[in-house]
Amino acid sequence: MQAGTAQKVVLNLLSTFVMLRLGGVYQGLMVDMVATNDKLRKRAVRMLRYLTGCDEDAASKSLEQADGRVKLAVLMLKGLNLDAAESLLQRHFSNFKSALAELRQ
Repeated sequence: MQAGTAQKVVLNLLSTFVMLRLGGVYQGLMVDMVATNDKLRKRAVRMLRYLTGCDEDAASKSLEQADGRVKLAVLMLKGLNLDAAESLLQRHFSNFKSALAELRQ
C-alpha cells in the first residue's frame, strides 16, 4: 500500500506540473475543465464568480453558452463573444494565462 501511495503522489505531482505548464491552472484553480455534471457545474460557477466577480446568474449563463468550458466562460464574462474567446484561446494554444494577458492589453 505504501508503494502505491508514493506512486500516486508522484503521478499527481507530474500531472499538476503538466497542467501548470500548459496553462490549465490559473490562480490555483483548474480552469481547463468542462463542467459535464451538476457537481462540476456548481464548482465551475463558483470559480467563475471568484475569477470575474460576477453574480451567479451571469456565471451560469456564460457557462451554458460555453458548453461547460470554464476558460471560455471566463473570457466571455470579460467581454468577448464565444467565437472571439475561442479564437483567442487558439492563438495562445489554449494557454489561459497567456490569453488573459493579451486581453488585458
